[in-house]
Amino acid sequence: MTEPARRARRPSPALVVWSSVVLFAALFALLTYQLAASEPPPARPELVRKVVKRRIVTTIVPSPGQNSVSSSGGAIAEAPAEAAAPVVTGAS
Repeated sequence: MTEPARRARRPSPALVVWSSVVLFAALFALLTYQLAASEPPPARPELVRKVVKRRIVTTIVPSPGQNSVSSSGGAIAEAPAEAAAPVVTGAS
């Protein structure tokens, strides 16, 4: 006569864990092989920006033979300068 319907059995937890580990290892090996076999992408050129600093150097050169500064009150004698030092101003 008729047989009773078979009930589907669930797989054991150990079988599920081991099959998951094996599947992960196989996919990991495949992806590792693909990554090793592919060529690296070409390097992008680096942008190089030049830093430009502008400096204005003003040199004050005394006129020859004139070592005195005149003002409204009279003339004031200056000590002779050995060399005029340049005046540096920063402009940014």
